[in-house]
Amino acid sequence: MLRPASTRWFEVLCPRSEGVHTLAELAATGAVEVELRAQAPTHCPIAELTAGLAEYNDLLERYRRYWARGVLRRRALVESPAVAIERGLARVRAWRREADPLIDTLQACEEELTGLKWLGEILSRIADGPLDFALITQTGPVLGTFCAILPADTDPKLPDWVIPRSVPWQDERCYMILGPAERLDLVKHQIKALKGRVIERPGWLKGGARDSVARITARRNFLTSRVVHLHAELDNLFEDYSLGDVLGVLGWLAWFAEHVGALESASEHLVWITGWTDDLSGESLNAALDRARTRALVHLTPPPPGTHPPQVLDNPGWLKPFEPFVRALGIPGGDEADPTLILALVVPLLFGYMFGDLGQGMVLFALGLYLRRRFPEANILLPAGASAMVFGLLFGSLFGREDLIPALWVHPLEGPLTVLAVPLLFAVGLLCLGLLLSGLGALWRGALTQWLLVDLGFLVLYVGLIAWLAGGAAGIWLVLTGFAWYLIGSFLVHRRFLGALAALGHLAESGMQILVNTLSFARVGAFALAHAALSMAVVTMADSAPLWAAVLIMVLGNLIIILLEGLVVSIQTTRLVLFEFFNRFLRGSGRVFRPLSAPPGLGTAG
Repeated sequence: MLRPASTRWFEVLCPRSEGVHTLAELAATGAVEVELRAQAPTHCPIAELTAGLAEYNDLLERYRRYWARGVLRRRALVESPAVAIERGLARVRAWRREADPLIDTLQACEEELTGLKWLGEILSRIADGPLDFALITQTGPVLGTFCAILPADTDPKLPDWVIPRSVPWQDERCYMILGPAERLDLVKHQIKALKGRVIERPGWLKGGARDSVARITARRNFLTSRVVHLHAELDNLFEDYSLGDVLGVLGWLAWFAEHVGALESASEHLVWITGWTDDLSGESLNAALDRARTRALVHLTPPPPGTHPPQVLDNPGWLKPFEPFVRALGIPGGDEADPTLILALVVPLLFGYMFGDLGQGMVLFALGLYLRRRFPEANILLPAGASAMVFGLLFGSLFGREDLIPALWVHPLEGPLTVLAVPLLFAVGLLCLGLLLSGLGALWRGALTQWLLVDLGFLVLYVGLIAWLAGGAAGIWLVLTGFAWYLIGSFLVHRRFLGALAALGHLAESGMQILVNTLSFARVGAFALAHAALSMAVVTMADSAPLWAAVLIMVLGNLIIILLEGLVVSIQTTRLVLFEFFNRFLRGSGRVFRPLSAPPGLGTAG
């Protein structure tokens, strides 16, 4: 777990006609990243399909809304891509001939429904007003009318030859407009140019406002039923033409063209699918191809010379919530330590120390339990909340009150120097651990000798300096030993006097940096004190208020503390881990594993 795992090189040999299907099944596992071998002959099965794929994309853009109601079925692509796309497009064209009239009718019904909805609302607003809508319905052929809805901040500046009547409306402007029928198109264009909606009055609408609303309601009910029937007819056509199978194949080909494009040619009839997998045993790949009944052979083999495998974090599930801290700097290289296991202890300790409260920690823990199924990232609230509960017992704090449970260690505001000093001691241990992890990386990359000669001397110097500053007389001897160790080691490494002199400058810079890193952890104690002070302020206000107000103050005050302090403490914990601890040993030089996304109709195995 302390070392990231290298992905393995896989090679899959399959018939050329099944190349897309085999690759789709592999991608559905979420465990493969495709990479062609350098200078290998390639087979591009979609080179001759450009026109067909372009036609499919145009059809998808136009009919996506109606196809989305159907189900893309999983079907093996056992014929060549050229034959598959021609068969698929022929089936879609035949479907179009029957579907287009239905879609035209459906769109007309939906458009009329929308217009009638707005018109019905307008008429309901004027039903009790002085305007006689029956007179408006009798206009024509010289005069015409329509309604318009515009944004509230828009001034339409209507021409003088129309008569607008304002209608009460929320957040927008609504008008009923009367004018010469032959010239109203100009006004309609003006309304649309201002991003307004033009609502026409259908010719069949007669009578007063109340009668018209009843007629509109009846018409809308009929149109709604008609829309349902049209959708049902389209669904039947979808099944009649087996579009679930057809669109599945076309979607796979479009996916292949976008994400892969070409495969390595093995012979006239065979192709290679090559790349990297994080399925280190190959069991998931074999199982996926067995389920799909593909005629493919999987082989895990050493990678081609000169290639660099992607790295993956090889941790059990309970450590996954802490991996985002590591990924923030990139994936560790093969010669770098993966600190995820260490973070499982460090992160909760830092968070809990700054957020020590038994009651508030219980709230965070319960919130993590509630959210973990929807958001896996919320699992980190469980150790964070548990740690806050433990430190709440040590600090004697329950929902901000320090008079309900005894402090097993110290109340922060009663021992501020102790609360500030403990994180500094923790920082020394953590930074020493970071330097040791740097030595572990040096061992893996074959540079342990240099680390022992130079960096280990720096570690001794750092420990001695901390011991000396803490008042230990023996610390000065460690300082002198580490200083001499570092200089002699630098001379032996560089084999020249100038190298040792340059090491002095590097030592001064590194020494100042690690001391600053150490002092940065004082903020852990400072935030613990700030948390206690904010809690005391809430409790003081509650104690001076009536009972009902005290309860309200305690509830709202704790909610504010949980939200505000929780956010601040999370940021500080992340900062200390990334910029104080990681910079001792972690560069994030590993290559990120980017698995191929699954094609339409196939979900990632998991």
